Amino acid sequence: MLYPPIRLVEGLFMYIQADTIDDLLRATFETILLEGERVAPSKGPNKELFGVVLELTKPLARVSRTEMKGRLYSALGELFWYLAGSDNLAFIQYYLGKDGYGSDDGKTVWGAYGPRIFNMRNTTNQITSVRSLLSSKTRSPSRKAVIQLFNAEDISQQHADVPCTCTLQFLVRNTGLDMFVCMRSNDAYRGLPHDVFAFTMIQELLARDLGLPIGRYKHAAASLHLYESDEAKVGEFMNEAWQDIVEMPPMPDGDPWKSIEILKFAEEQIRHGNDIDIDSLSLKGYWSDLCRLLQVYSLTKQCTTDNRAKVETLMKQMSSDFFRPYISDRVNRLGSR
Repeated sequence: MLYPPIRLVEGLFMYIQADTIDDLLRATFETILLEGERVAPSKGPNKELFGVVLELTKPLARVSRTEMKGRLYSALGELFWYLAGSDNLAFIQYYLGKDGYGSDDGKTVWGAYGPRIFNMRNTTNQITSVRSLLSSKTRSPSRKAVIQLFNAEDISQQHADVPCTCTLQFLVRNTGLDMFVCMRSNDAYRGLPHDVFAFTMIQELLARDLGLPIGRYKHAAASLHLYESDEAKVGEFMNEAWQDIVEMPPMPDGDPWKSIEILKFAEEQIRHGNDIDIDSLSLKGYWSDLCRLLQVYSLTKQCTTDNRAKVETLMKQMSSDFFRPYISDRVNRLGSR
């Protein structure tokens, strides 16, 4: 039985809606397995749905609470790779390992989103352009607030990695700052959870900047697919039990970009093995919690008694209980090694 709510129109268009990322994933996996068409592209055989719109009705319920997909750290690391405007391969491999992105030269990622968002063609910060277009001075209902990620150059030559995302669009409506994402291709098991996390975080950053509530989030994919090699893992995910609705804490009101700049600095220092004193960084509450999560990830890369004690201390310092299960999971994984 399909997990509700799902609507098919003439067997061609499909709309999947859920409150949480776990419910959205479950509905998506069930639908692909039941309705997907077998295809065999270069990356391996998979089952594919054509032309699907997904809606996460509670964008703050963006992090899985399951054992299989509750990978907060890799999603957070990928987000900071975007926010840093980086195309550095070693940066993203630190969080995703060697299977996450391809590289033409072994050092950089051609299709990296960060440079395209913040420095498109070395001239345009698209976040700044969107912010100006939708600013409180005009409170524009514009339909032009689009960030472009896929370019014509991406298919004029062969590259090891090109963007799966075509555009990110933002609209100011009665619901707040709405977001509509358009994907040319979306790996439902590996890519979709990270995409939803990063894009709704960017949506919330812009909403806070504009003084608006976070609105609706919709996510359209031309090819939404599940690789055969991941079907067994999907089966494990489907057999898990999880909480109905658990939302990530909301970002504090006000301009978030100063805190993001501090966190970008902290992330780089932590990734390179340098000690960071969070109390000296002028970060509070929500933002200091994100910094501690980056520290937890770094410490749990090496199995030492000292690191385990440091992680347990960081867990006690968290201002929100939301993140504690993810830290406990890392502590348990550290202990098992």
